[in-house]
Amino acid sequence: MTTFVGIDVGGTSVRVLAETPDGRGELVTAPVAGSYDAFLTQVTGLCAGTARPAGVGVGLPGTSGESGPLFVPALPWLEGRPLREDLEARLDAPVRLGLDGHLTLLAEAAEGAAKGVRSAVLLAVGTGIGGALLIDGRIWRGVHGSAGSWGWLPAGVPDDPVHDSVHDSAHGPFEQAASGSSLRDGPALVAAARAGDERARAALDAYAARLGRGVAAVASTIDPEIILIGGGLADAMDVLGPPLQRHVARFASPDGRRVPVRPAALGSRAGVVGALLIARTEEW
Repeated sequence: MTTFVGIDVGGTSVRVLAETPDGRGELVTAPVAGSYDAFLTQVTGLCAGTARPAGVGVGLPGTSGESGPLFVPALPWLEGRPLREDLEARLDAPVRLGLDGHLTLLAEAAEGAAKGVRSAVLLAVGTGIGGALLIDGRIWRGVHGSAGSWGWLPAGVPDDPVHDSVHDSAHGPFEQAASGSSLRDGPALVAAARAGDERARAALDAYAARLGRGVAAVASTIDPEIILIGGGLADAMDVLGPPLQRHVARFASPDGRRVPVRPAALGSRAGVVGALLIARTEEW
């Protein structure tokens, strides 16, 4: 029986999903290991319950070369390691690596909110801001494998002495200004806004203005059919979406204002589904 395995590696957790001709198994999630050798052992153990896979896809929170990760700020012990070769030896299967944002949009295009469109942008907004770009139905990975790193847009808060004076080689200006980390007490704030709290709504509106600058820049320069908001903020789009669309309209070009901004549909499963998709294709 042919088996494929998708592995989604995050800064705090690792998810594994197997697929056979009979369908997909249960999603297995565990806290990510804290060192390279421990990680290899962990992945081997998580895959132990599946038959020898015909292919394995691995999504990583950073860019990779042909054989391994190059820039992974969340898990720096992965950088420079021959991850593909080591996993192939452990799992006795071909392994393909991908940027987690790229795999998330790949999954959304195949099974989620971008299904049926030819062009789309994903902004994955969580502790950082990453994402991906779909052009003519294919993920554009870029020359160095990092296309869609929207956190590096110069779209912070104007005349902000804090963000203007701080140079961070691992986090771009838009990410510093508008990531989920910049939204203090985010879950509580979203809950309060849903309950009608005006102060919470005002705080979300101020945050939506910061996020909206970057979204407007992407909408105006790329002009995609749809922009998806993924990551931790996707679940807050019921209260964040209206002010965000309003601020995008303020800052975007005339055509950029026409681009709909919607939540990603697959939630936290999108990355591992995308990893599974590259495990079973030869075109990635």
